[in-house]
Amino acid sequence: MFIKHLIVPFAFVVSALGAPTAELGARQSCSALQLVHIAGTTEIGLGTVGTPLSSALASAVPGTTTYSITYDTSAEYVVTVAAGATTTANYLAAQSALCPNQRFVLSGYSKGALVVHGTTLSSAVKAKVIALLVFGDPSRNINSPWPINSPSVDLNPRDGSTSSQNIASFCNTGDVFCWPSGTSLAAHLAYPTDGSIGIAANFVKARV
Repeated sequence: MFIKHLIVPFAFVVSALGAPTAELGARQSCSALQLVHIAGTTEIGLGTVGTPLSSALASAVPGTTTYSITYDTSAEYVVTVAAGATTTANYLAAQSALCPNQRFVLSGYSKGALVVHGTTLSSAVKAKVIALLVFGDPSRNINSPWPINSPSVDLNPRDGSTSSQNIASFCNTGDVFCWPSGTSLAAHLAYPTDGSIGIAANFVKARV
């Protein structure tokens, strides 16, 4: 089961790598596109994946703003995930009302990917989500729901994507949390530096 692996030693490693990050997009900003990112276990702010992703997406799609969901990132994967999903849905609903023409990219790393799966949106808000990005998703091999219309998952975005695919799921070979029988924590921690971020930004750019 992925939960027992997530707790040790992932919580300790990521807490050392994740540093507090300044918010890169005010709630009041009505940019054309906003990245809404959900960090992983023990991370603060945008975390190790969200920080470079925010920069890469702002470069690929100029004017893009970023908002990080604040939720309990401790090593618990039922109550806190559900609460994080509610927080995410509430934020998107409020931001959508505030900025009616704004569209969203929702992304999550590790535990954050579980929150993405658990997020339930109204049809009106869901229609404004143009892409989902998940990295090291523990639910990758489970038929979990996605908060986007007509979900189509690209399980190998490094090999290219079709125009109909609106979800990019990144899972490194051997990743202990998303790869079947994976044992490598290093693979799970590599997404910020292994080229995945740039590919994710271009995936979104092609759908703007």
